[in-house]
Amino acid sequence: MTRGVAGPVVLVLAAVMTAHAQDHHLSPVSGVPHGIPRLCDAPSTRSTRDGSWSNPSTWSSGRVPAAGDSVLIAPGTNVTYDAVSDGAIACVDIEGALRFRTDTNTRLTVVTLMVLTTGRLEIGTAAAPIGGNVSAEVVIADRPLETTRDPEQFGNGIVGLGTIRVHGAARTPTFMRLAAEPLAGQTRLVLAEPPAGWHAGDRLVLPDTRQLGGDERGSRYQPRWEELTVAAVSGETVTLASPLAFDHKGARRPDGVLEFLPHVGNLTRNVVIRSANPRGVRGHVLFVNRADVDIRYAAFSNLGRTRPGVLDNTEFAPDGAVRHVGANPIGRYALHLHHVFGPLAPAADGRQFTLIGNAIDGAAKWGLTIHNSHFGLVRDNVVYDARGAGIVAEDGSETMNVFEHNFVMRSEGSGDFAPRSGYGGAANDPGGEGSGFWLRGPNNVVRNNVAANVDVFGFDVAAGALGTIRAPRAPGTDTSEEGGYRALDTTVAALPEFSGNEAYGAVQTGVAIGWNGTLTNTRVWHATRQAIAAFPVDELTIDGAVVRGDPAVLARDYENPAGIWLTNYAAKHVVIKRADVQGLRVGVFSPFSLTAETEPGRGDGTVAVEDGYFRTYVGVAIGTAYVRPGRSSPKQAFVRGSRFEPLDVPAGRYPPAAISMNYGMAPGDVQPREPIRVIDFNARPGDSFRLFYSLGVSEAPAPCRTLRPGLSGLACAGEESP
Repeated sequence: MTRGVAGPVVLVLAAVMTAHAQDHHLSPVSGVPHGIPRLCDAPSTRSTRDGSWSNPSTWSSGRVPAAGDSVLIAPGTNVTYDAVSDGAIACVDIEGALRFRTDTNTRLTVVTLMVLTTGRLEIGTAAAPIGGNVSAEVVIADRPLETTRDPEQFGNGIVGLGTIRVHGAARTPTFMRLAAEPLAGQTRLVLAEPPAGWHAGDRLVLPDTRQLGGDERGSRYQPRWEELTVAAVSGETVTLASPLAFDHKGARRPDGVLEFLPHVGNLTRNVVIRSANPRGVRGHVLFVNRADVDIRYAAFSNLGRTRPGVLDNTEFAPDGAVRHVGANPIGRYALHLHHVFGPLAPAADGRQFTLIGNAIDGAAKWGLTIHNSHFGLVRDNVVYDARGAGIVAEDGSETMNVFEHNFVMRSEGSGDFAPRSGYGGAANDPGGEGSGFWLRGPNNVVRNNVAANVDVFGFDVAAGALGTIRAPRAPGTDTSEEGGYRALDTTVAALPEFSGNEAYGAVQTGVAIGWNGTLTNTRVWHATRQAIAAFPVDELTIDGAVVRGDPAVLARDYENPAGIWLTNYAAKHVVIKRADVQGLRVGVFSPFSLTAETEPGRGDGTVAVEDGYFRTYVGVAIGTAYVRPGRSSPKQAFVRGSRFEPLDVPAGRYPPAAISMNYGMAPGDVQPREPIRVIDFNARPGDSFRLFYSLGVSEAPAPCRTLRPGLSGLACAGEESP
């Protein structure tokens, strides 16, 4: 029974928390406790036969449901929704099937709609989506929360435990890269290819693409994103209802060649789930447990009640009495899959849930949230104007979800490194920094996604230590049950795939990565601080990263962005292969690292920079470890087969250099450090040497007392390739 809640309970989630807490070897899961009340347990009318909603003979009351009614779609009955109504139904419980007509406009206004375990909600299907010339809406009415019957505030939204099918008319693609630079005053956008399903009246969003200077960030930021309306579509050309207010320039190489252009996202769908009053009591969408979810080409607008900042959950006394009703409870997000293990029989493709082509707009906190839910497909979605983060994998247990080709734009947040593990603490705001993707664990596929114009992180895949987590053994298994999970040690687990992702425009850091694995073909442009910030658990490879900065920003105010920033490579093994970094202050930067004895880890570490190209003020600057006389296996750094070209920007505190041992080092530190091993410098076979830290140091070996042009440090020639 639900604690402190009148009426029967349709699902109890406390077992999820209890099972995890009992195993002290595993990290606890931040599950929503207690149960979900059945707010419609005393219906004023129920379906007694198959029929249409607007037919009085469908209902036990002999009349069409009206504002204030409590409605039950009874087991074994199929009701076709065919109305356009603004009268707020108090609640609808679906134990049978409720199917929206696909060939006429429909609107259901309701306070709480619940799809029970035997129920089925259809707003279009894959075989018969809502027709492109009509619309279907579910509007969550602005009504006070029932905190007596529902102290944890599950109601005032859509709650799904059964089968949910929502299929609007396809808009393909949902977002697209432009083929020409959009500039202020223009009334046309040129797309990379003709869009399908885009129409006059569609709402588009275009990001701010600037690399921000130091005087443009934080409270001084003057946004230049734009919301646009389509006037007409002809081939690849979209005519706008009004001219662009700002330039949205792409990324250029230092020689002026244009390489990357921004994307434009389409937020319009003909199936809409929205709050009636975004400034009143907002709705939310929550799917749980064995829900069978397939939602495509729907819009979720101005939803979610959980706000950024300190969480305030409802509290219960030991006897179940309500001690405190929370004012900002966890888990009431815009679109939230919470402990969804999916149907017992997985789909033919192995997917436990599917979210394709949707638009999530104006979320109070977090746009699309996946929490302890697994083997899902999240593809081609557009998330715009979400607080804290756009797309979230919440507690780190999420396993083998595929996040593919999604576009997140304009995620605003605290702008700082808020605590990112656990849910306790008065000042805790997990996932509140302002990220495109906030993925707390390492066990998902992240492929070909785009994050643009977000406050801090394009991709934050580094949300704090997790230790050992419960991962499902297979699709459909319940990780709260013995035999349903396997223990996964996240300190040795590697990302299954992180490839082809892109971040740009008014963002501080493109990718923050704290797990093992490989980042492949990552593109970051116009990041303010770092393109990629890496602090892996043990081993990380960054392969094929392309990074572009705006040299004009460096010339204007000496910003200090780095292409790849390794926060500390002690006890780590990092390989940076085929990087192409241009237009930044530093290509690869790793601050000073201690030895393994003073900073214990998993053995000795290395950093290798291989076959890269750097057109930066400083190419590579790696702070190596102190020499350990008489000790073996020191920390080592290698630069192999990489090419360097100087970037012409005003000089700073440190001289320009292809490789610098001195960049960022403290003057007067005379203790010797390990050299950087340079092999085939500037891709010249045989030009190999050691480069020693030289700032105030005179203890380098005798042959290594000369400076080579383009290097900052003492070079010792004749180093053999390892």
